[in-house]
Amino acid sequence: MKTLLMLCLIALITGCNSDTPQRKAEKLINRYLENNLKDPDSYECMDMGKIGIVTPMSKALVETVKRATDGEFPTDSINSKLEQIKAMFENKGINPYDTLAWEISHRYRAKNSYGGYAITNCTYHFNKDISDIISVETK
Repeated sequence: MKTLLMLCLIALITGCNSDTPQRKAEKLINRYLENNLKDPDSYECMDMGKIGIVTPMSKALVETVKRATDGEFPTDSINSKLEQIKAMFENKGINPYDTLAWEISHRYRAKNSYGGYAITNCTYHFNKDISDIISVETK
């Protein structure tokens, strides 16, 4: 019984120390905000999204839906367009589901240059191994 309890405790401790992609991203975001906000102490997180993977097909999906919504082609042909795009990637030797990057959305409130609070919506893009922020898109 003691052995089982000890094994559970060890598993719990080692499990808590591992950095998940979400935690790695949040640490990078916190570091970024510390270095870039006018008043980092005024920062209030309103919403932190779940990290998402960016693949050639996920980018193709976003672009295909946008074009269909803009009327370039009927929305009921999105699936067939995506199949064509997938075949094109595979013919070029590109894995359509290979990880290109990661992204996460974030909404926060912080003081601006004038001392007033502003709400900011951002999407952070990370490199493949989530060791660096490669771009920040403010909406």
